[in-house]
Amino acid sequence: MEQYYIDVDKKWGIVIVTDFDVDEEYIELKAQLRSFGLSSKNADKALNVLSNYNTGMAVSVSTLRMTAIYISKTTSPSQFWDTLNHELYHACVAIIDYYGEPYDQEPAAYLQGYLMRRAVETIGEPCN
Repeated sequence: MEQYYIDVDKKWGIVIVTDFDVDEEYIELKAQLRSFGLSSKNADKALNVLSNYNTGMAVSVSTLRMTAIYISKTTSPSQFWDTLNHELYHACVAIIDYYGEPYDQEPAAYLQGYLMRRAVETIGEPCN
């Protein structure tokens, strides 16, 4: 399991979890999901989804000002980046909601671009 961290101006943190094997790391992954507020049942459902290729999920907790993003194994690097971009969008929405910014204005677009740029710089070559 690989974990990466992106700090958004010391206002929000994003943990990106990749390269995991749900079968082998089930207990640790479930504990992480539970720490982000998922019930045991919902964590089990999430892990069932993440056991498939080309899936992802984002869990945001505004009281912690944190988002956890999980990217399952992917079939290609481009699929990895597509899935991550999708999940970063959910993180972006959570941050915009928290700070009361409008969705259709420049700050939201710049934030999405910033998150993707930081992910590329932080992760580099994705794992399959």
